[in-house]
Amino acid sequence: MSKTKSIPERVKQVLRDIDETPESAGWDCHGTYVLYHKTLERVAAQAGVNFDAPTILVNDMEKKRVAILVHGHLNGREEWSIGEAAEYNNKNSYPYAMAEKRAKDRVILKLVGLHGHVYSEDEADDYNERNETYKEEATVSAKKQWVEYMALLRENIDWCYGAAGHIANEDWYALAGQWKDIDDETMSKLFIATREGGFFTTKERERCKINPEFSKARKDVANGI
Repeated sequence: MSKTKSIPERVKQVLRDIDETPESAGWDCHGTYVLYHKTLERVAAQAGVNFDAPTILVNDMEKKRVAILVHGHLNGREEWSIGEAAEYNNKNSYPYAMAEKRAKDRVILKLVGLHGHVYSEDEADDYNERNETYKEEATVSAKKQWVEYMALLRENIDWCYGAAGHIANEDWYALAGQWKDIDDETMSKLFIATREGGFFTTKERERCKINPEFSKARKDVANGI
């Protein structure tokens, strides 16, 4: 596929504003155009995006697990996103910088009107999953639900990271053993849709719900096998 053909006109205009070309600003990832982090930094500077001080939600250097909340502002609008870095999605030795980078890139895309048209550099490998967030300014009700969800997530963050790791490794018996540590009501709340800000991706949730191997593992663990 031609890289130029896959780029929406809005994206081309933004690139022209910073004197970049599609070839210099990003690349085609299986039919989806992806912008480099350095390009998004220039886009933010050109547009006048401002950021609040980031909020650290998860801080575990021993396990190299970090989650950072970033708020950005442009022309009276506000957007937010969470950047995550953990052992299963980050191979470098600077998780704080990586988590902040991921969150800022998503906020920039939202504020300048590119979210949904292209993806940031760090979303390329999984752009339809964990990084799908609100596309419009959250309502007061949605913000309240999000605050409640984040409080629940902070209480169960080790469980969530453990579960995500077992899913990635397809270790269904380890996941089944961990599964019984949380009650059904909390489980249901933790597994909200990614588009609503949930921790688990669509694929991760599907692999828990529609998976004969996991169902068998849960039965075996329940029966003490």
